[in-house]
Amino acid sequence: MRIIKRKEIKRKPSAPGAILKEVFLDPNQYTQASFAQKLSDLTKGKIKAATMRTKLSEVIKGKRAITAEFSLLISKILGTNPKMWLSLQASLDLWNAKNELDLAS
Repeated sequence: MRIIKRKEIKRKPSAPGAILKEVFLDPNQYTQASFAQKLSDLTKGKIKAATMRTKLSEVIKGKRAITAEFSLLISKILGTNPKMWLSLQASLDLWNAKNELDLAS
């Protein structure tokens, strides 16, 4: 069996929040407030809509990382796989760490 090695991408990976907004929220005409309300509803009120609005805004702006809990919630609403969101976050985290440690080649 032949092993194919993928070339390393030199550019910074897209932030999961940017993908969430540009690929899912905007085309489906979700406002951040309406999406945050759906997220809050999924928690059966354990997390208030205002708190979700703040979290969502911070994720979209790249100020907060996607967590496992958040990935489960957005996946439930959007019909996506939570692993996709975590993978996007991990790719970004690794890229940032490599550059902070000056390990990028």
